[in-house]
Amino acid sequence: MGALRLKLIAITVASVGTGCSTTFTPQTCAVDGDCGAGLVCELRDSEPVCVHAEDAPLIIGQSAPVTGTNQALGTGMKLGIELAFSEANAAGGVRGRQVQLDFRDDAYQPDLAEEAARALVDAEDSPLAARCPSSTAMIAGNPPVSTTAIDRGPTAVLAFLGNVGTPTMVRAAPVAVESGTLFFGAFTGATTMLRDDTAGPCKKYIFNVRASYAEEAEATVEYFKNKGIVDYHTIFSFDQNDSFGQAGYDGLTAAYNKNYGGTSGTSIQRFRYARNDDTSVPTLITAAENYIMNTIGPGTGSDVHSFGVMMTDTYGAGAEFIAGLRQWQFAGSQTTYNQQNRVRFYFSNVSFVGPNDLSTRLVAAGNVQTPNGPMSMTDSVTVSQVVPNYQSDTSDVVVAYNKLIADSGSTPGFTSLEGYISARVFIAGLQQHQGPFTPDSLIQSFESLPDLSLGIGASSGFSSTNHQYSGSVWGTNLMADGTFQNLYFWAEGIPIQFYQ
Repeated sequence: MGALRLKLIAITVASVGTGCSTTFTPQTCAVDGDCGAGLVCELRDSEPVCVHAEDAPLIIGQSAPVTGTNQALGTGMKLGIELAFSEANAAGGVRGRQVQLDFRDDAYQPDLAEEAARALVDAEDSPLAARCPSSTAMIAGNPPVSTTAIDRGPTAVLAFLGNVGTPTMVRAAPVAVESGTLFFGAFTGATTMLRDDTAGPCKKYIFNVRASYAEEAEATVEYFKNKGIVDYHTIFSFDQNDSFGQAGYDGLTAAYNKNYGGTSGTSIQRFRYARNDDTSVPTLITAAENYIMNTIGPGTGSDVHSFGVMMTDTYGAGAEFIAGLRQWQFAGSQTTYNQQNRVRFYFSNVSFVGPNDLSTRLVAAGNVQTPNGPMSMTDSVTVSQVVPNYQSDTSDVVVAYNKLIADSGSTPGFTSLEGYISARVFIAGLQQHQGPFTPDSLIQSFESLPDLSLGIGASSGFSSTNHQYSGSVWGTNLMADGTFQNLYFWAEGIPIQFYQ
C-alpha cells in the first residue's frame, strides 16, 4: 500500500468517532506471505509493512553505450535485459511487483559512466570515511571516485544490471559498492574490481554471470596450441589501450605460461589501439606486418609459420585490423617474404567484441584473392563466446530467447543473448527472495541460488565464496555468409573439446 493510501486510511480512521482508535497501524510483516492477496512486504520509513504490489516496483539501473562508436554493445545488452523483464512482468512480475529498468547512456565514456552511476544511486556524499578500499584507490590509473563515504539516496536503484565495458566499470562499480548497491552481471570479463579483492569487504555486492577474460584467454591459448602455434614469438595481442585491453593481455600471458610453461608469456608482442578511435588502427597494421616479417625472415620456400592473434577489441577496430593484415598477406608483390604461402593466421576475438557486428563488417569487406582462389575476410576468425550459439543451440534459455526476439521483431545476437541470460539469473534471485527488497538482503538470496539448468555449460551457480555464475567458453568460427559455426567448448578443469 503506498504512503499516500496509508495516510488517507489513517485520516479516515481518526475521524470515525470516539468509539474507534485514533491511531492507524499498518500491518507489519516479515515476508510477502504475511500479507493478503495483492499485497507484498516492503519497507516504508525503514519499517516492513504490507503494501499493494503495484506500489512496490523493483527499479534496476543500467549504464551502457547506445550512442558513439560502440553503441551496438549497449544496445544489445539493453535489448536482452528488456526482453527478460517484459517476460517476467507478463508472467506476474515478482509476486505482483513489476521489474523496471532505469537506463542511462554513457557512450562508453568512463566519466559519463561514473556520472550515471551517481545518478542511479541518488548519491549523497557523506563526511564519514569511505567504506570500501576501492573508493579511495587508483584503479587502472584512474583517480579515486571519492575520499569519503557515498550514501544511497531515497530514489536509489536496487541494483545495477548489465553495465557495459571495463573502462566504464572501473568508474561505476566503485560508486555502486561504496553506496551499498548490487553490481550484477556486468558485460565485461575483467578481473580487477569484479573478481579480485580491490573492493575489500564491499566485494559482497558484486555478482558476475559470464566467464572472465582470463578464462577466455585460457581457452584461446589452448586453441592456438591445438593449431600448432609453437611459442610466444608467433602469438601477438591486438588490444584496446586501456583497462579492457590490459585485462585481456594479462589473461593471455597467464594462459601462455600455464600452457607452455615458463614465463615467456610476458614477452608476447602487443599492438594497442585507442578506445573509441578506429583511426588509430592503420599504423598498428603496419607495425604488425613488420613484426611478422622480422619473425619469419626472408624466404621463398613453403615453411609455414602459424600466428595466433588474440584480440581484446571492439568490432570496428577488430574488423579493420583483420582486413588490413589479410590484404597485406595476399598483396601483389611478395617476393622477399612470400607471406601468402608462409604465413597462416588464427584470429581469436574476446566475447566483448560484438560478434554479430564484427561478422557484418568482415562479410561486407568481401574476399581477398589468394593463390588458391578467393578467401573470405571471415576465414579463421574466431570469437570466444561466454554464451551458447543462439543459431544452433537448443537449450531452454536459448529457445526462450529466440522466441522472444522473434516476437519483438528485433535481430538476434550474442550480446542481447548475454543480456537476456544475465537478467534471467537476476530475476531468479528476485523470485527466490521473500522479505523486503534491499541490496544487502538480496546477497544471501543470490548466494543460495542453485544451478538453474538454463543450459549454459558446466556447473553453474553462486555461493557465499563464489560470485561468478558460469565459467564456460564456446569458440565459434565466423563463416562467409555471416553465420557462426561451433568450434570448441571449454570449461575450467575440462580439456578443450572440439566439435569437429
